[in-house]
Amino acid sequence: MATENNPFVPAPTVDNLQQINQTALAEVFDLYKFANQNLIRSAKFAARFLTIPRFLEVNTEIRRQLMFLCDAIEFPGQTLTALDYRIPGKLKVKIPYLRELNEVNFSFYVSSKVPVYALFNAWIAEISPNTAQNRFFDELVGEIDLIQLEDTTNALAFSVPEANRHMRVKLIDVYPLNVQSMQSTWGDDGYHKVNVSFYFRDLVVTKT
Repeated sequence: MATENNPFVPAPTVDNLQQINQTALAEVFDLYKFANQNLIRSAKFAARFLTIPRFLEVNTEIRRQLMFLCDAIEFPGQTLTALDYRIPGKLKVKIPYLRELNEVNFSFYVSSKVPVYALFNAWIAEISPNTAQNRFFDELVGEIDLIQLEDTTNALAFSVPEANRHMRVKLIDVYPLNVQSMQSTWGDDGYHKVNVSFYFRDLVVTKT
């Protein structure tokens, strides 16, 4: 330690440096700080069908039930297609020129009140009855709201409370591309599910 005769503070020893480093790391990797964050759970979501093509004749109650029957969703991703470009004397760079949207996959429980399997198969069948007859794009699309919820809600209401919303992703001009086959077996007593992949033209992400 420094004294009146020796005002200079001695250089830190190896042990002191290790103690300082451990203290700094403890502050950075503080588990209590991590635990105190309001982390979003993957099971806190809602998928709400805002509009469905008119030719399906689906009422509001069925669209509401689809929200509760939706077992799993995907918040969509995006991809930039880029072209490699090399400047002489410099490193290679990538020049983006196209934004591509990934398809999304939803899983729905099959209910005795809502003909989920028949509904999405009818949607696809009405879009393209045969190779020579297809509907116009504006006639076959709908809109879906994907809502990410805070971990403060215990139940999902049809009008999801604004206070419980964390993020909203609106899928614009949606229609199903694929309805997967529904396997049935005597040895499995589980619930039937229908997996459907959707195309969408664009998305809007809003923080609520």
